[in-house]
Amino acid sequence: MSLIYFTVLIGVLIFVHEFGHFIFAKAFDVKVLRFSIGFGPRLLGFTYGETEYVVCVLPLGGYVQMHGHTFESMEDIDDADRERALMAQPVWQRSLIALAGPAFNILLPLVIYFGATLMMAKAPPAVVGQVLPDTPAAEAGLKAGDEIVDIEGEPIRYWHEMTEIVKGAYGETLQVKVRRGDTTETLQIEPEKKTSTDFMGLNKETYGRLGIHRGTQGSTIALDQPGGPAAQAGLRHFDRVVAIDGTSIDTFTDIQRRIRNSGGEPLEFLVLHRNRLDASYGQLFSQEADTITVQPVQRDGEYTLGFERAEMFVTEVDDDSPAAQAGLQAGDEVLSLDGRRYTNWSMMTDRIRNDIHQRILEQNQNGEDVDVDISYELAYERGDEQHTTTISPQVVEYTGKAQQSSYRIYTGWGHFSDLVMPDRVDFPLIPRIGYAAERSVEQTYEIGQTIAMGFVRMAQGRVSLDTVGGPIMIGELAAKAGRAGFGYFMHMMALISINLAILNLLPIPVLDGGHLMFYAIEAIRRRPLSFRTRQILTYIGFAIVVFLMLLAFKNDIQRNWGDFVQWLESF
Repeated sequence: MSLIYFTVLIGVLIFVHEFGHFIFAKAFDVKVLRFSIGFGPRLLGFTYGETEYVVCVLPLGGYVQMHGHTFESMEDIDDADRERALMAQPVWQRSLIALAGPAFNILLPLVIYFGATLMMAKAPPAVVGQVLPDTPAAEAGLKAGDEIVDIEGEPIRYWHEMTEIVKGAYGETLQVKVRRGDTTETLQIEPEKKTSTDFMGLNKETYGRLGIHRGTQGSTIALDQPGGPAAQAGLRHFDRVVAIDGTSIDTFTDIQRRIRNSGGEPLEFLVLHRNRLDASYGQLFSQEADTITVQPVQRDGEYTLGFERAEMFVTEVDDDSPAAQAGLQAGDEVLSLDGRRYTNWSMMTDRIRNDIHQRILEQNQNGEDVDVDISYELAYERGDEQHTTTISPQVVEYTGKAQQSSYRIYTGWGHFSDLVMPDRVDFPLIPRIGYAAERSVEQTYEIGQTIAMGFVRMAQGRVSLDTVGGPIMIGELAAKAGRAGFGYFMHMMALISINLAILNLLPIPVLDGGHLMFYAIEAIRRRPLSFRTRQILTYIGFAIVVFLMLLAFKNDIQRNWGDFVQWLESF
């Protein structure tokens, strides 16, 4: 299957690339002698008109053979065909023909991402699921359930429309109109400036954030009063409430509403207990249905049962982990990190991860050994008592399968995430087309920028040459993506297509970027480089390409050596 996926993936990418050269050559009336997918002996093919179309044995590339593709070959061309030779064309036409291959490899992901987004017939509405504490949204008075309908006079219906405006508006005060029940209010909110990066600085982004999430907390609970009504009745940490008095429950807000409206009358809970199973090969849990009747009590003028949503409660703590050393235990509720309150676990861990990535990036840029020692003041609640401790996440360096140093951030705690996303609403075709076009350009640009930065980091020595992959690696990735589904396979095709475009644009003779370099020099000098100079540069370029190919094959073999030995031992 890996071979099949590899053949399909590479075949499409080669065809698209060479078709770009071919179609522009035809547009400028350059005579094309052969259109080849692959190298080596001919496998199959046919001739149509003046061009031979073939598929060759080795699917590691392709080429479009044009009439008079070098100045030297022009000497053997008849006068009748001389005008249709490649080198007889103006420099700008030759440049476009050379550029067309990489351009078509960029066009392919644009089409893929456009099609994928266009299929999104429904989109998330601009309805606030939760408001995070100590954020601009909370300070401005935005509430869960609010529907954002207008920002700075621009109508808003979908979540992505809101985020597109907000992410570029940090430092600005926005007029945000929200629909709250039957009323409409206008709030003034200044998005918070945030910066995220990875440890190599390949993905660094500055953006604005309001501090809202479209997901609503689900119906999984955790006890915050050991002696409260819920604990006394038999409810447990991380029970999932399925129904109350026969009415189904989906979110924690539904639970709160039923408790507030209970009038102090007993409530019958249908819950699913979460029981750990004894398994040496992984963490397994079973669910046990149970019906429990609970009597609400009144505190501070409101009815309560003594439990809270489970989002910020610790489910487990590994032995000898940073969390264990900080004194945390399963059932503790995390209140704040360095004085900032969090009601969303992923937002808190994103803060830790980004801080550590930024520290690693600074040490890499300064040429220092990576040694991250970073601590946070953590406030948590156990039972009715609040505690403060210091937690120092461990940064573990390891070598991945690509022989590239990577880093894993280890705290040794777990939590239970239970988010309920709102139902998507209809996304009409006309606005969907515009959004699909915009997103396809954004995704292609972001991926291209990351790949280009990867080449730069490799040249700087900050990314190992061992990360260079060849046909075996591409086959593995294609097979994994293919088994995951058609969408994943197409995404992988788009990713490698962008990679192929950028690689071909490198100013290395024998690659398209090398041809463009020669043409640029010719345009500046008003004459081409001498034959000897071009010959020497071509030899150098060919040597670089051969080196990269050998390096890629070496890395592929090294990465899969264990599997190869195991395969031999099976005979």
